[in-house]
Amino acid sequence: MSDIAPNSIPVPPANSLAFLVVDDNDLDFEKITRSFTHLKITNEVRRARDGIEALEILRERHTDQTERRPYIVLLDLNMPRMGGLELLAEMRDDPDLSKISVFVLTTSDHPKDIALAHEFNVAGYIVKPIRREQMFEAFNALNHFWMLCEYPK
Repeated sequence: MSDIAPNSIPVPPANSLAFLVVDDNDLDFEKITRSFTHLKITNEVRRARDGIEALEILRERHTDQTERRPYIVLLDLNMPRMGGLELLAEMRDDPDLSKISVFVLTTSDHPKDIALAHEFNVAGYIVKPIRREQMFEAFNALNHFWMLCEYPK
């Protein structure tokens, strides 16, 4: 099995954009962080294991100016306590969180889940790839997208 070489694109400074991965599956989180490492995506990555923990992180007020609220959320739908669709509803109802970019990254390819996620104005809906190469390809494509977008400072 050969690795897919990442394209040579500029990588932003590590603290210019933070990611919050909301996923209860340890293996999936490890795949995400390994893909980021492989693709040389050096941005801060924080993790929440469910929607309740994600809301706590997103609503934190930081006194340290070097630490910032994540601007991009990678969200699984199927989690304990508060699932992804419930989290999306809470985020979109909160004026401080409503504009945060959310990419759904889940195993669910159910048309109802896809439609509901898009009703909450997600930036994208990605069914989790099984193979390592597919994960690299997905995050490489997203990295190109993230690099082209401007985010609030």
